[in-house]
Amino acid sequence: MFKINVNNKEHSVSCTSDRILLDVLREDLRLTGTKRGCDIGVCGTCTVLIDGKVRRACKVKIGDVAEGKVLTIEGLSQV
Repeated sequence: MFKINVNNKEHSVSCTSDRILLDVLREDLRLTGTKRGCDIGVCGTCTVLIDGKVRRACKVKIGDVAEGKVLTIEGLSQV
């Protein structure tokens, strides 16, 4: 079980630590603004901010962001 802060809301996700952030966002949290593109971190359609830094959600494992803050396109619309 991982706790993750996405768009200033705390979420609990039950998965393994090597699950890809993009899959958690789209499948578990139903935040579909972050898109699946190339799946190799080149195209940028899955771009999110993690602790204020630009990252590709298709290349980040959920275990690496469990204590961080993730901001998606849905969260940007709230700013």
